Amino acid sequence: MPFTRITGSYVTHPLHAPERTADWEDFILTCNPDGSRTAMTLSRFPGNSIVRQVMQTVEADFTPRDGFARLYADGRYAGSVVRQMTGGEVTSVVLGPDGAPIDVSAFPFEAAREVLGYHPTAAEGWKLMKLDRSVPGVQTIELLTTSLTWNGGTMGHGRKVEMPVEYLGEEDMHVPAGTFACHRFLWRTGDIDGDLDIWVTRKDALMVRMNGYAKGHAYVLARCEETVFPDTNEFGDY
Repeated sequence: MPFTRITGSYVTHPLHAPERTADWEDFILTCNPDGSRTAMTLSRFPGNSIVRQVMQTVEADFTPRDGFARLYADGRYAGSVVRQMTGGEVTSVVLGPDGAPIDVSAFPFEAAREVLGYHPTAAEGWKLMKLDRSVPGVQTIELLTTSLTWNGGTMGHGRKVEMPVEYLGEEDMHVPAGTFACHRFLWRTGDIDGDLDIWVTRKDALMVRMNGYAKGHAYVLARCEETVFPDTNEFGDY
């Protein structure tokens, strides 16, 4: 089957000052030969206060398969987490900083309705793909986080949280990377991060724009390039 690679980057800016941009995240998103999708991201908070590297894979229907996240906070390595879905549970392996003992745990996980969080912007929309877009009003997502903070500034097994999300319909969104046909959601995270206004592409649920009203910042797709590799050998019989 063909293999698709999407590369790009995001910038962030204050909602009241869109001209004041800072580099935020670089990503590679692949649509794999088996129909699954993988996102590889490098996120950098202004001032390098947080640097996060993530690689996560979901099935064709956006059910989580596995993932890895590495965190640097305040100039120090803060640990990593590895997760894998196995049957009705997710195995979580936390690699602590400075040679701390490896911590392994397992959690019951209902793949039909629960999602995993690693805090990358590019794949943030994947968490919303279990919602029924034909249902009006507010629905609930159940999320297993990696961090107990709004910015993902800690690393561990995390916890399960339930948050309301409302699907607002289809819209075209204009950003520096181009114009994209999007699904729009309003994600009410409460005390964690307030209301998040989210636009994602209809095919791959790639984040196009997110407005975070509580913190007053937008995260915007600044560059995006898609390459489709056919399933024919470029070198013939070589």
